[in-house]
Amino acid sequence: MELVYAYPAERGRGVEAEIVGSLRDRFGHVVQRGREERDAERGDRSDVLVTLEVTDNKAEAALTALRAHPLVIDAAARSFGERV
Repeated sequence: MELVYAYPAERGRGVEAEIVGSLRDRFGHVVQRGREERDAERGDRSDVLVTLEVTDNKAEAALTALRAHPLVIDAAARSFGERV
């Protein structure tokens, strides 16, 4: 299943490595499938949206772990949908 999460771009790419490594340690198969930098919805900054692939039976637990990470702005299954 695909999961997507966002974090502030100014925190650097080390955030991605930390998160993916942590999820792999806890849940096994985790693959980063995409990365996109976008203007933030609020403020004069950018956010990074990252797409991960995790095994279906671990998706809910991985999503909960993502949402609990202090640098993750938001996380969702499949996508956030398009902003209007």
